[in-house]
Amino acid sequence: MITEKILVVDDESTICDSVKKILSRKGFAVENSLSADEALEKMKTNKYDILITDLMMPKTSGIELIELVKKHYPEIDVLVITGYASIESAVQATKLGALDYIQKPFTPDELNDRIQKAVEFRKNKQERIKISEGPNEKEKKDDKIDVDMPFSAKEVEKATSKEYTDKLTRSDTTTPARQAKTAYCNMGQRECRRLVLTGLECKDECPIVKKEKTKAKTGKASRQTADLIDVDMPFNLAEVESVVGTDYLDCLDRSDFPRAALYGKNNSAKHNVLVVDDEPIVCHSLRRILNAQSCSVEEAFDADKAEQKLKNKKYDLIFLDLKMPGKDGMDVLLSIKTNYPGTPVIMITGYGSIDKAIEATKLGAYQFIPKPFTPEELRKVAIEALAQ
Repeated sequence: MITEKILVVDDESTICDSVKKILSRKGFAVENSLSADEALEKMKTNKYDILITDLMMPKTSGIELIELVKKHYPEIDVLVITGYASIESAVQATKLGALDYIQKPFTPDELNDRIQKAVEFRKNKQERIKISEGPNEKEKKDDKIDVDMPFSAKEVEKATSKEYTDKLTRSDTTTPARQAKTAYCNMGQRECRRLVLTGLECKDECPIVKKEKTKAKTGKASRQTADLIDVDMPFNLAEVESVVGTDYLDCLDRSDFPRAALYGKNNSAKHNVLVVDDEPIVCHSLRRILNAQSCSVEEAFDADKAEQKLKNKKYDLIFLDLKMPGKDGMDVLLSIKTNYPGTPVIMITGYGSIDKAIEATKLGAYQFIPKPFTPEELRKVAIEALAQ
């Protein structure tokens, strides 16, 4: 039995009447509004499941209506119908939360097919909510020790001890108490771990003070941070910096070695950008444009090379071609958003279509740019993506 209630919003009464007639035959309860403002008034007193809205309307536009609906009535699923279809409007509507995008003129079968997909989506969404709200589900999630240790803290505690469980970390092993005991040293005029271990104060000059004086004379400033670089790299950060330099030190991470792709790069660049395209001329063009935006740009001419680079380096922005030999751009996009969800991806393609733009946006693409594009268009979308 169909229970969905649908609200159709279009400033053309003939469109509203046609949509209502088509969907009413399928058993849906349909109401019409000739403006966004009228629709918003109806939503205050009536409950709707699906909203079908035109984009081009006087006063409040369809895009503005979607934004308001998703803010105040997030449970309503939105479908867009428009006679002024464009990749830009499709991406914008999808990013705001629109479920589907239908171009005018459309046939009754096309409309019924899209509405049926929306109904199925709603059913699946409701099932997911029921599963996630199962008994003690939140408690089970909270009880896990860590994402790398998906075991119940209570069960581990029963088998070992509370002290053991409290010390478990992402290293998957127990660690000693985090704060080492210290004692005040009169010679060095500071808290000193060495005094605790030996029980004796230094007789002459404090070695820590001596080292600081030496550094002050040579003019080498030490950065304000913890003494050790990392639990996996138990070396004094200031000492390593004095030997290898700041550039090398900035490349150190938990991999225990400097990332070669970073070492020696221009330090004036504020952002690291990866361009993935099988056309060298496109890669070089993007490099020239983005270098002027304080971006350090690297290129990958196929998906395998791109995935290799992504494993070795963190990028602030990725430009990805849709059509490449071997792995499809959509597959690469899905892999990137799965493994590096926080990295914005801008799709670029000479085979742009509204359906592809919507698909890429739903997969997580930040923006979708058809070729050819102007330097100004590229700079604008890059600035927006890097500001996120």
